Amino acid sequence: MKKYLKLAIMILLVFSLTGCTEQNPDEEPQFQTLSQRDQDISLEENNAALLEEGENVTVDGVCEFHVDYVSISENPKLFYEAGTGKTYVDFCITYKNLADYTINADRIMNGELIYSGQYEYDGIARAAEEDGSSLSPAHWIDIEPSDTRQVHYFFLVPKEVQDSSRMVELNMNICENDYRVIIREGERGTIPASGSISASGEVADGEVVITDNAEFYVEYSEFTKEVIPPAPNYGYNYYAAEEGKLFIDFCIAYTNMSTHKITADKAVSAKLNQAEAQTRVAEEGERSMFDSASLVNIIPLCTGYIHYIFQVPEELESSSEQVTISFKIDGSRYTYSVK
Repeated sequence: MKKYLKLAIMILLVFSLTGCTEQNPDEEPQFQTLSQRDQDISLEENNAALLEEGENVTVDGVCEFHVDYVSISENPKLFYEAGTGKTYVDFCITYKNLADYTINADRIMNGELIYSGQYEYDGIARAAEEDGSSLSPAHWIDIEPSDTRQVHYFFLVPKEVQDSSRMVELNMNICENDYRVIIREGERGTIPASGSISASGEVADGEVVITDNAEFYVEYSEFTKEVIPPAPNYGYNYYAAEEGKLFIDFCIAYTNMSTHKITADKAVSAKLNQAEAQTRVAEEGERSMFDSASLVNIIPLCTGYIHYIFQVPEELESSSEQVTISFKIDGSRYTYSVK
């Protein structure tokens, strides 16, 4: 009997421990910030070969490549403008296919950019057309045996990467080999935020609040029949309220101070008791259009604009009823009075 009792207790312990590790998918993500000591250790343990601008590398039977340049520019040649508050790091190689088979340009290289020793940024590959007059998504381009093609890897980063003296490096995998590219030596560590630290409470228009992983402020809220992007272009989308209804458009400017990108839908959650329906969107394209908040990434040290659009009865605007939005950022709860 004791044997069976012990077995039952062991089974219960296993299930209880397993339950402790589960995470509710609706919960906000838990950010991890490396300490400076851990960051230094991780950098020291990076044993990838150093790769410099102008260097030629040959991988027998696979490829030969030359590092053309690494540049930082808001408007790189043959590519898009970065937009307000951002810039591009362009890592460019000339690649020759030494294999006896065709290779897709998207398989040639991938990597990440590390700023200040801890902020991480993904890149996107582009390859030159045969005449070199334009760039196309790398997966559109096939490189035949013995052919040569210029291939770029673009990293969208905060504008301060271009202007600061902090360290910038790339961790690149090219032809299945790891390389480390030091763009700039410099200081490593956390970028300080500005504003007032607040664990929770009521916030007013424009009041900058700092949390462990974010810096934010309420840019505005308004009653409106239509919600239109702040700087609409010729192809903008908008939201129109139903007959007898209004929208409350609640806009938060959210700066991601963590080391990794975050989707806008994970950055802020909000609710309004009087709302009959709500929509959550984020701005794109120089604040010219809306997209689903789940599809918009906010990269480290950059700001995204997130809208909660609440549909309410039209009479709420002129009534004496208090209207308060409750919202949550980085695990802390806040309130904002619309009126």
